[in-house]
Amino acid sequence: MISTPIPVGALANWCRAMHHGLGAGLSPVKLLRIHGKSGPAPLRELSREVADQLAKGESLEDALEPYSHRLPPLFLALVAAGEKGGRLDGVFAELATYFENSRRTRQEFLRLMMYPALQFAAAVLVIALLLFILGFLPGPDGKPSLDLLGLGLSGSTGALLFLSVAGVGVTLGAIGFRFVTRNVAYRARLEGSGLIVPGWGPALLAFALHRFCVAVRITHEAALSAEDVVRYAFRATSNSAFLSHEAGIAAKVKRGREIAPLLARSGAPFPQDFLASFAIAEETGQISEVLERLAETYREEGERKLKTATQMTGYAIYALVGLMIVIAIFRIASIYIQQLGV
Repeated sequence: MISTPIPVGALANWCRAMHHGLGAGLSPVKLLRIHGKSGPAPLRELSREVADQLAKGESLEDALEPYSHRLPPLFLALVAAGEKGGRLDGVFAELATYFENSRRTRQEFLRLMMYPALQFAAAVLVIALLLFILGFLPGPDGKPSLDLLGLGLSGSTGALLFLSVAGVGVTLGAIGFRFVTRNVAYRARLEGSGLIVPGWGPALLAFALHRFCVAVRITHEAALSAEDVVRYAFRATSNSAFLSHEAGIAAKVKRGREIAPLLARSGAPFPQDFLASFAIAEETGQISEVLERLAETYREEGERKLKTATQMTGYAIYALVGLMIVIAIFRIASIYIQQLGV
């Protein structure tokens, strides 16, 4: 199922309001009915529907299931854990902070990518203008057919065709990206495959580990079973490279096995320093303390590496723009050198 995901800004405000309301002693049903009338607009329908289901005796986890295609897996996992452990108040506080950080990270990403995108658009327009102008200049045979790119494009027709192809390519890319990111399963596959992409892979891994650490800490503090801790933590990663190992590890943990050795042998892309820290945390019984520090470390690392990835992408776009300009210059030079018989 594909539909519009709920904006992270609205989720942050909603979670913060839920935290304050629950802390003030309001029941979830009453609080959700209030949000259904005056809460963030993208969440009003959800609030009303979930309130009705809770009033009928449904659990919050089950009531949110119809909206699982619009809500982040981390949200669903932590809310379910908070409900089972009686810590919804604290969970919503954690989620409000998480989504606020996510909103700032996305804004920074868009800011960093804006200039390279404008550069690319300007290069396309410049080349289209050159195609239009040079198409009226005489080519080697004296006809107005100067082919700038060597693709048979010249004049007004060539310029329009070039702009159309570039526009269609960008549009299809944007549509494909939105299609993938609006579907939880496809997005998980995209992030899993993206781990091998230079620059982007380390950033995606750091954010997945951050979500994993947050989920482990919350579920552990909620006193859930080790099996539930594993299941919710893997689901929270939203990354197929981790999700594919959830069932096998959860089944072994259910039989009484320790988590750290299973993570090390799972084949999931856990770094060695993470595995060492997790093993110490499990051995000393300080899972909450260690995972809280690890979560903050990976959040900061993810933001740094995301900035590096966007810069690398920007450099790639600059290189593409430069290549297009160089090709155009050499093409013009070669045409006139041939015409002069040099």
